[in-house]
Amino acid sequence: MNQERLQQLAQKIIKKDKWWDLLSRLIDVLRINIFIVDSQGLIMLPPEEGKYGGHLLLDKTLGFGFFQESDNIMNGFELHGSYLESKNRYKLHSFAIPINAKENRIGYMIVGPVIFNRRLEKVEYAKLAKKYDVNELALLEEIHQIRIVSNMMMNSILELLSGIVRDNVELSVQSIEGDFDGFSGNQSAEVQEIYSQVHLDEMLITFLDVAMKMTNTECGSIMVLDEQKEMFTVKAHRGLDLEKSRKACLKLGEGIAGLAAKENSVFVIDKKQKNDRIQHLLKRPEIKKALVMPLSSKGQVYGILNLHTKKNDSNIQNNLENLTYLTQLIDNHY
Repeated sequence: MNQERLQQLAQKIIKKDKWWDLLSRLIDVLRINIFIVDSQGLIMLPPEEGKYGGHLLLDKTLGFGFFQESDNIMNGFELHGSYLESKNRYKLHSFAIPINAKENRIGYMIVGPVIFNRRLEKVEYAKLAKKYDVNELALLEEIHQIRIVSNMMMNSILELLSGIVRDNVELSVQSIEGDFDGFSGNQSAEVQEIYSQVHLDEMLITFLDVAMKMTNTECGSIMVLDEQKEMFTVKAHRGLDLEKSRKACLKLGEGIAGLAAKENSVFVIDKKQKNDRIQHLLKRPEIKKALVMPLSSKGQVYGILNLHTKKNDSNIQNNLENLTYLTQLIDNHY
């Protein structure tokens, strides 16, 4: 497909109003700037200027690097695993997630900038500002807004965003193709409803995978409240007995998960640190650490995230805030 047709396809699929709403939500949840460029690196949806280094990205006088040599932002990126990565003169990292439709590369979602592990000292930024002849105070102000992440956290964010990009592109492709699979009218609406449910189930599995990797746990599940709001049933699971997972269900207030849902409270379970409120509910001595986190939208609990490990080296406690941010990405589906 030639470049002109690729750009036309990108404009049809990446509809500005819809995708800007999506980007705004992602930016607010993740506290990282995100924008969209086409396959030639030309901006389709710009960074949010007032947040998380947006001014640094857009103001050439601050010497970020994207726009210094060329309008094609992608010139500064190199392949890094499944994504592309750019590291600039201020030790800031940005990532590009490919956006593909019909086996064609139509653009990239640019995520960043972020700081890995720690900021430089102010004196180091001052030296860089002097070296590149930029306003030191303006540079420091922008740097201060940029989120610090670990490698594991960034990989988790990129995985989750990749799933969101893929699903939104698939929905957009269907909308521009009109009727599909020989259906039309009400039948097409029914197919769309089925697709949406499949899309949601896949998103839950992706989120569970990301949560387990982030916390270094080997078992987990997501339970969702049924339409009658009577029972929680397992919608996604990893590392659990398949048959037991299919049959597992609980009422609001029942067990630790039910109690967490009823109170909309998070429980972090550590075998070495007893919690008198739930100690009598712990039935599996082999579990060393666990997390039970309600999933809620607009104050109403719709699901429960359960994670546990039989090892001692989990990273649950350090990632509670990050998990809370990531859960907000699926809230609007409920």
